[in-house]
Amino acid sequence: MKKFLLCLILLIGMGVYADEDYDMLYDSAQPFQSKLYNGIDPFEDEDMIKYAWSPYPLFRTAADLYFKDYKIEPGYYSLTPRKLSGEYYVLFKQNGKVQFIIPAVKKEATPMNFYNANTPKIKQTKWQKFTAGVKKKFYDTAKDSMRSTPPNSLVNIDYNSKYIILTLYYGEDKFTLLFRRTPY
Repeated sequence: MKKFLLCLILLIGMGVYADEDYDMLYDSAQPFQSKLYNGIDPFEDEDMIKYAWSPYPLFRTAADLYFKDYKIEPGYYSLTPRKLSGEYYVLFKQNGKVQFIIPAVKKEATPMNFYNANTPKIKQTKWQKFTAGVKKKFYDTAKDSMRSTPPNSLVNIDYNSKYIILTLYYGEDKFTLLFRRTPY
């Protein structure tokens, strides 16, 4: 009897951790209603002034991605998360111009030590370690001349039977985007 009750509790408990309702999330996500002037991100200059190099992760797709009326063709895109009109969107930029503005269906916090566990470590020779130490020592004495490094970022793709789930980890935030595998 105890084993039966334990199995019953486990089966009921598994229903709590069921998959997300991607159909509901996809239907509730609305595309950005207005357009950006000349396809230019208005906050890009602020980001480029603060950081030593481009803070946006580069994403390459080899398949067509479909979101509502948009068809994102294969190619390279810089992914930029932005808060526009009170909602979170991810800008798909190509050659510095915004091509698509896709809403994030979920925004969460990135787990602690996520980047340490999931990004590869750079292997350096002894000489590279020595010169990096000298550069670090030099920049520590002249901090005013150095720009900060951009936030950590990572792009992850998962597949579902109907959806392609793009997860963008950017700094302390995690953005989830949904794309259909086929157009409507």
